[in-house]
Amino acid sequence: MAEFKKIVITKKGQALMAKMMAGTGNIAFTKVSISDTTYTDAQLESLTSLTGIKQSTLISKITRVNDVSIKLEAAITNADLKTGYYMRTVGVYANDPQDGEILYGVMIANVAGWMPPFNGIGASSAMFNLYVTVGNSGNVSITVDKGAVATVSDVQVVWSAITDLQAYIGYNDPDIYGVEVDFKNKRFTRLAGALNKTPGAAFDSINMFGGRKRCNVTNDGKVVAYYGDAGYTETGKLKTAITIEEGSNVGTYAAGTIVQVMVEQPKFYYKTVPMELEPIDDGYGFHMRKARYYVSETPKAGFKLHPGFISDGKELEKIYLSAYEGSLWDASASLYILDDSQVADFTNDMLCSIGSVKPASGLTQNLCRTNLRKLAQKRGSGWQLSYAATVSITQMLFMIEYASFNMQEKIGIGVTNKTDDGTSSMTEITGATANLGNASGAVKNSNGYTVISYRGEENFFGNIWKFIDGMNIDRAVPKDGKPQKHDLYISDHDFDDTAKTDAYGKVGFRLPITEGYISAFGYDEKYDWLFMTSETKGNSSLPVGDYFYRHPDYNGMLAARLGGWDNSSNAGGFCWALTDAASSRTRTLGGRLVYVPTV
Repeated sequence: MAEFKKIVITKKGQALMAKMMAGTGNIAFTKVSISDTTYTDAQLESLTSLTGIKQSTLISKITRVNDVSIKLEAAITNADLKTGYYMRTVGVYANDPQDGEILYGVMIANVAGWMPPFNGIGASSAMFNLYVTVGNSGNVSITVDKGAVATVSDVQVVWSAITDLQAYIGYNDPDIYGVEVDFKNKRFTRLAGALNKTPGAAFDSINMFGGRKRCNVTNDGKVVAYYGDAGYTETGKLKTAITIEEGSNVGTYAAGTIVQVMVEQPKFYYKTVPMELEPIDDGYGFHMRKARYYVSETPKAGFKLHPGFISDGKELEKIYLSAYEGSLWDASASLYILDDSQVADFTNDMLCSIGSVKPASGLTQNLCRTNLRKLAQKRGSGWQLSYAATVSITQMLFMIEYASFNMQEKIGIGVTNKTDDGTSSMTEITGATANLGNASGAVKNSNGYTVISYRGEENFFGNIWKFIDGMNIDRAVPKDGKPQKHDLYISDHDFDDTAKTDAYGKVGFRLPITEGYISAFGYDEKYDWLFMTSETKGNSSLPVGDYFYRHPDYNGMLAARLGGWDNSSNAGGFCWALTDAASSRTRTLGGRLVYVPTV
């Protein structure tokens, strides 16, 4: 992305305009060129050529705006680009009947945009909409490139009258909420509707935040009660019958009906604007050095529906995140396992989200990611193990609300400060935040540990590591001496622990091969909702405050996980551990549910 000033007409361009207005010639625009040279405002009017031109393109379309101005459209891609560059200057060229091709107008960047070299995976592109003064728009001709195609709009340059609509300049809409993150200078700045807001009550009236509500959901996806309702329960079974007389959940639900404690999450739209990118020097792809993140309840130009509300191409109004870490339902005994007894039947039992239980672990039972997925899906259609896009929902909303990535600092340290005994599952019982309901906060449980909740979602990090589905990491070490792989593949459906194709797409940046505190997230336009580490040169506070773990020498596919009862300041909502195969089971690992409606 780039932020450009308005076009300045050069003296040569002014002379051509005068000829046209005098009736001695027409303006024939020929091309647009992009340069990495930095010019000052004072230089522009006298320029007759540009230095440092990296790419040029013919003009694909011309539109008359009014009597004195036109809109030119042109696009470039990096399909043949071997060396990346910063787009600092854009020149518009035209044919003068006496002087030949001239530099007609120039604009320079306030913030230069990076055009990356082609990485062999997906092309990047830039589309320019240029509003140009011509004096008489009836006397304009154009050279059109029949092969020019308006591709994905990474950069859009428009006349000053509409520059406030551009994400890279900044939105003013009160119903758009944003944060600018300067990773290099470790600075967070609230934007648009989030300006001057503080976390908590100030965001309660915004549906994507305040509309997050704990609720009881049946196995067939019916919401039968919300936190605060008379029949609401966190025990896993309705204590009294509930009758719903209207809406999609109409019906009578008997006492004893099995229900899970979930967090209803309304859909929202988002936009990620990479203000400054830097190539990853020991891999491929880009670090984000400065970025703007925006969210909105309603569709906005250039915004996308968050992928957590898209499943296999279907758009959803709401999804349901688990209020609590996963425990087990014993199908043979028809009861909840309250104490993490290692008796799981991975064919018939189910993953649960209820209060007052010890989370399920793989202390001795084979609670690997593959089997956790089976337990989640056994509950019925739409039930899954939490996956990458659903995790991103909470990460993004927290970051916007708190203008921070550091959940430990803003909410509480979580259950992260235990001394590991090396032998047992040391999890705390779920439900300590039951009285917080839909609010964020931290409470001390009966054992004196700090249990946190973000708007109904308890222990998003800490207490036990949680396997995350839809993320496969190829950690193969080549035998030919080439750089180590650390490739990430993402899916929102048809989960498979070894897949790198079909439903899975490859993320366009390599993950770090060294551990450390996170200093940057990587950028890929397709996965611009993903908060995944690309660099580990931070500290325990800033810019993220969380740690990135990796396996030093594993050859094969790895899975991602969040959490940890003894990770102290390393832990947090953006801490990732890419250290275990999906087939691994351990006393420190569990998972949590998500319900994604299928209709």
